[in-house]
Amino acid sequence: MAMSQQIRQTQRQTITPAMMMEFSLLQLPIGELREAVKKELESNPALEVEKDPLAVGSSRSAPRSEDDGKRGFLENIADERGETLDEHLMSELRMNGVEGRELALAAAIAESLDGDGRFTGSYADLITVLNGAGVRGVTGRELEDARRRIMEIDPKGCGARDLAECYRAQMDRIPEEKRPAVEAAIDAIAGELGKAHRGAGAAVDIDPGALRLLKTLEPFPGRLYERAKTHIVVPDVIVDANGNVRVDQGDVPELRVSAKYVEMAKDRDLDSETRAYAAERVRRAREFREALVRRKETMEMIAEEVVARQPGYLEKGAAGLVRLTMSEVARKAKCTVATVSRAAARKYVRTPRGTVPLRRFFVLVDQAPVERLRDMLESIPAGVRVTDRELSERMCKAGFKMARRTVAKYRAKLGF
Repeated sequence: MAMSQQIRQTQRQTITPAMMMEFSLLQLPIGELREAVKKELESNPALEVEKDPLAVGSSRSAPRSEDDGKRGFLENIADERGETLDEHLMSELRMNGVEGRELALAAAIAESLDGDGRFTGSYADLITVLNGAGVRGVTGRELEDARRRIMEIDPKGCGARDLAECYRAQMDRIPEEKRPAVEAAIDAIAGELGKAHRGAGAAVDIDPGALRLLKTLEPFPGRLYERAKTHIVVPDVIVDANGNVRVDQGDVPELRVSAKYVEMAKDRDLDSETRAYAAERVRRAREFREALVRRKETMEMIAEEVVARQPGYLEKGAAGLVRLTMSEVARKAKCTVATVSRAAARKYVRTPRGTVPLRRFFVLVDQAPVERLRDMLESIPAGVRVTDRELSERMCKAGFKMARRTVAKYRAKLGF
C-alpha cells in the first residue's frame, strides 16, 4: 500500500470554557444569577467585589423601603407556616402513583389555584410557563385531564372552575338516592349557589332538602389549608410605557480581578506551582467577569428587539401580540436561535400590564383572533352548547375570518 501525505483545510467550531461559562450565566434568571456570583466569589479568591449595591455607604445602594422590610419578613416566616394547599395536593398525587409528565402538569394546575381552591387561570398561559420550564408539546386536553385528576383527590373539589363544579366533584358524599335531586338543584341554581350557601336565598325555587344536602359539602376546599406560599418573581427586564427597555441586575455586585493575584501570577520569586495556581484563578476571574458583562449586553440586545417587534402588547395586552419567532429575533440581533432561547428561558419582564414570562412574546400566530375567541368562549353560559361552526360564523361577523377546523384547534388549545 502506497503511503502519501495530503494537506487538507477544514473548519471546526470549538466551544471554549469561556463560552460555556457565558452560556451558563445567560440562561440563569436574576435570582439564580445572584447565587452563582456569590458561589464564584466564595470559591475564587482572585475575584473581588468592585461595587456592592447593598453595601452601606455605597453610592449605588438604594434606601431600604417599607416594601423591602415586608418582603424580608414574609421570607423569614415562610418555612414556619403549615402545609399549603399545593404541597398537600402534590403529596396526594404522589401517593396515588402520579409521576413524570402527568405530575408536572398537575403541579402547574395546583400552583395556579386561588385561596378557595378554584382554578381561574388560562391553559394558554400555563402552556407558556411549562414550555419555559422544558415541558414541551402540552395541550389544553392534557391540562384539563390534570385538573380533573386534582378534583378527584382530597380535598375533593379543588381545581374546580366554579362553585357548581366544586359541588359536583363531591357528589359521592351524597346518598345515592338523593343525588338526582341535588343534581337538579345544582343545574337550577348554577349562578346563585353562592347566595344559597350563605342563606341569602336564591333567585330560583329549589328543594329545601337538596339545599340542606348541598350545605354539607365544602364550597371552598382550598380554605382547609394554608394559602400557597408566595413565590416572589424578580423580573430581569423592565419595560416602561414608552417601550424603553432596561435589564435589571438587581443586587448583583460589580466585580473586579484581584490585583494581588495578578502580581502573584507574574512574580518570578514564587515557585511555579503557586504562579500557575494564581494564573488559573486570574484567568477564571476574568472569564467570569466578562461573561457577566456579556450576559447583560445580550439580554438588552434581545429584549430590545422583542419589545420593538411587539409594540401592540403595551397597548392591548395579549391581544396585541403578533407572530414572532426566535429565529426572527436571532437574525435581527445577529446571534443564534440557541442564544435567544437561553436568554428567554425562565426570565420575566415587568411591563405596565404586569409581569409576564419573556417567552410570552414569542408566538406563532397573531393573538388578536385567539383572544377574541377566548372572550367568546368565556361568555358562553354554563350548560349552553355552541358548535365550532357557530363560533366560526361569530368570529367572521366580528371581523376575524376563522375556519371551523381552526376554531376547533384553538378551542382545544384554550381548554374549552
